[in-house]
Amino acid sequence: MCKKEAIENIERLEMMEEKCGVSIDGAYAVFEEVDVDSRYVTVNAEIQAVSGTTIDESIDVIFTAYNAEGKIIATGSDYFDADDFFGLSPINFCADIIEKPAKIRIYPKIS
Repeated sequence: MCKKEAIENIERLEMMEEKCGVSIDGAYAVFEEVDVDSRYVTVNAEIQAVSGTTIDESIDVIFTAYNAEGKIIATGSDYFDADDFFGLSPINFCADIIEKPAKIRIYPKIS
């Protein structure tokens, strides 16, 4: 039994993106149930500097998955070093999860 479902409710915090000088675009999330003991959520997106090809400070992109009751069921982050960043980069996050998320929230945070 391998079942994949897109997660439609992806929330960005654009005010935090603006504060960090980046934009997170093209977000797509999938819940995959391989069997009763193996469930995963995968989030793909792209981070882009809003001005030029650099970011002023290193950034963590935070991922939080919520169930239908609003409880957090998975978290993670992806780190982007200001010295190595060149304007645009893909984001990929995968985590074990107990159930299909009702919502995914993605936002940047200055490291």
